[in-house]
Amino acid sequence: MSSSRSPSFVRFILTGAVLGFVVGGAIASTGWLEGRSGYPAGYAYSEGQAVGYLGLFGALLFALAAAVLAVLLDRRD
Repeated sequence: MSSSRSPSFVRFILTGAVLGFVVGGAIASTGWLEGRSGYPAGYAYSEGQAVGYLGLFGALLFALAAAVLAVLLDRRD
């Protein structure tokens, strides 16, 4: 009798997305990436835009990583 349960994919993906948004937003709001691009100053984003863009990008990446992790945990049975 196997006592292991399969992971809830929706919970994994949502948790990954939330963590990714927080990480991306934190990177944007601290200005860690500021000044690293070769674009002139006129192409800079406002802080709100940077938090939104990097937050969504982080959410997408972390959700994808969480989905892969959930699949791997499900396959180990």
